[in-house]
Amino acid sequence: MVALITPKAWLKGRAFAGMRRYLRETADEGWIIDLSPEGHRADGATRIFPEVAQELCIAIFVRWRDSPRPRTDRQAAEVRHLKIGGRRGEKVERLMTLRLDDPEWRECATGETDAFLPPGSDLWESGPQLRDLMPWSSRGVTPGRMWVYAPDEDTLHERWRRFVAADTDRRTEMLGPSGERTPGDNVPPLPGVDSHGRIPLAAEHRTNTQTVRIGFRSFDRQYVLPDSRLMERGRADLWRVRSDRQIYTVEQNAHPVANGPALVFSALIPDMHYFNNRSGCARPLHRNAAGTLPNVTPGLLPLLAGRLGIPVVAEDLLAYIAAIASHPEYTARFQEDLEVPGARIPLTAAPCLWERAVAIGRRVLWLHTYGERYADETAGRPYGRVLLPRDRPRCVTEIPDEVEAMPEKLAYDPVTQDLCVGSGRISPVPRTVREYEVSGMNVLDKWFGYRRRNPAGKRRLELDHVVATRWLPSWTTELLELLNVLGLLIREEPAQADLLNEVCAGPLITVTDLTTAGILPVPTEATKALQAKSDAGDALFDL
Repeated sequence: MVALITPKAWLKGRAFAGMRRYLRETADEGWIIDLSPEGHRADGATRIFPEVAQELCIAIFVRWRDSPRPRTDRQAAEVRHLKIGGRRGEKVERLMTLRLDDPEWRECATGETDAFLPPGSDLWESGPQLRDLMPWSSRGVTPGRMWVYAPDEDTLHERWRRFVAADTDRRTEMLGPSGERTPGDNVPPLPGVDSHGRIPLAAEHRTNTQTVRIGFRSFDRQYVLPDSRLMERGRADLWRVRSDRQIYTVEQNAHPVANGPALVFSALIPDMHYFNNRSGCARPLHRNAAGTLPNVTPGLLPLLAGRLGIPVVAEDLLAYIAAIASHPEYTARFQEDLEVPGARIPLTAAPCLWERAVAIGRRVLWLHTYGERYADETAGRPYGRVLLPRDRPRCVTEIPDEVEAMPEKLAYDPVTQDLCVGSGRISPVPRTVREYEVSGMNVLDKWFGYRRRNPAGKRRLELDHVVATRWLPSWTTELLELLNVLGLLIREEPAQADLLNEVCAGPLITVTDLTTAGILPVPTEATKALQAKSDAGDALFDL
């Protein structure tokens, strides 16, 4: 027998597939007790160990001494799962009385590397996974040091000037002990960015540098030094397909989605933690910068067009996905299914529902990208101008830009609907906007955290502490834009919820249908990025 109390990641993470296979092959039976159904960083009163913010579980596996199965012909272990919620004392009391024949035990999935969790609902399992529809994905940009990002360009320019003014030893210290980059490394530049030739950082003396806007966290657009010499993983494939036609779908691929939308979208290349500050997976809409090669499973678009009797292009498919999965009702409905990361998309076979979803989804994508994608003036979606039609938030009291008045916290009055940024005041801000979350991450708190006095983040290196010392007027404009975007998204949610319920109750195109038609399984080549002919020659991507 083996008994463990550990973080829950190994129950479902892909990196632990071999461990799950071994336990199924070696043990006769297993029991998993989820001690943290409240999620990551839950209220301390619910934690078995108050100082441990991670989600924990107890795992017990046994091989009976008199097992009837010969060692060479063993069946997979029978594994059961049970959740224990509540406050610490309630959990301890439940554990003290828990029995192996408790009626709340549920059988886990039985595949050799399946998660140690109960299988999803029939409706859930019948829908294709997002990766079945948009097969190529990448982690987001992974610089390995925080000072490569900033919410304003001047801060990045100042950090760069300090970096190039230092000698080689100091530059090594400024890069930090990541083990991935040194000033002497010869690193090719990111595709489409003229940041440097083949000059290593040790020989760099140019004081001017380029900055590029990037998707830092959900709805938070910041700036980055697009220099591969500063990044552990620049994700060249994402930069290679960057264009004003590209849009990135981001999902949480390592942790359960707790609340809010199950998918978010960005017109900008996303950081690896874009979704909710805890990892994520980005799926570009197009496999090339010109937008002529869709990141869609081969044969899927013609099949949908044939079943629905209407033309279907990649942009329509993405709009459908956004309408279905980027709202709280989807996450609430499939809460238990989303314990295993990876969204599934119920595909309607009803043309009227498809067209309704595409219309809603276009607006949702326009909002997620701040009006930079899916713009259509005739449909009320002007390019780059996202405004509530009425009750629009306004800056009632200016947020001061003096150093001594740099804001330290956000305050909110739900009665007056005032959002106070330091001594400044914005109103009206509905409570639903103030509380908008993406899987436990409050969007306004996270956005403000990087712009306040003593900004948020793990700032371990010298240049991490070079930050803006006064509130920028441009931040006020960005905050108002964010409030408008969130307010309009919330107004879309009832229509999205109604749509989802009708889609789930109606005729569907299922995994079985797609498999029978030869669309699934996805061809291996469709899951991989296109390869450039050279570091500089990306003609293939401009088709």
